[in-house]
Amino acid sequence: MLAAPPALAEVKTPAVPQHDFVRAPVQMEEAGIYCPMDNLGTAPAPQTESGYILLMEGDQRVAVHDRLVPAQLGISFGVRIRLAPGTPADGYRMVVKHPAYGPSDMTMQSWDPNIGTGWGVRSFQFEYDRELQPGLWSMELYKEDTLMMRQSFQVVPPAQAPDAIDICFGNTFIS
Repeated sequence: MLAAPPALAEVKTPAVPQHDFVRAPVQMEEAGIYCPMDNLGTAPAPQTESGYILLMEGDQRVAVHDRLVPAQLGISFGVRIRLAPGTPADGYRMVVKHPAYGPSDMTMQSWDPNIGTGWGVRSFQFEYDRELQPGLWSMELYKEDTLMMRQSFQVVPPAQAPDAIDICFGNTFIS
């Protein structure tokens, strides 16, 4: 049995935009929740709270097409995006905005998304209890200083998003 931390138990769930926006040449195939997957290792990302990003293996696909994300270790949420064919891949930056957490109360993290013309997932995975912060989270992609994509997600206690828990962990009871 998994129990939500007390701060998660009293969350109100505001409406989450189902699709914020995507500007050409960025293309989005899907957005939602990803189940735990093996990773290939890490890459340095000094403007993140952990100092690294996970490198995932395989062709990830959304498990649940929802923007209501359970605050559960192992769960990832994000977007499957690419650049239109023929688009130069330099000058892009992924930014995740979220409620404050960690020793420095960080509210924004960024890294090089290594985006190209092939489809790929850019996501945030809950690895540590400190990250399980309820509230509005957004993933944004910038080309230099121009915002090219924004996708919003609402992180909630696991019991408020049981479909993702059931699909990713199989009939796990959450209280």
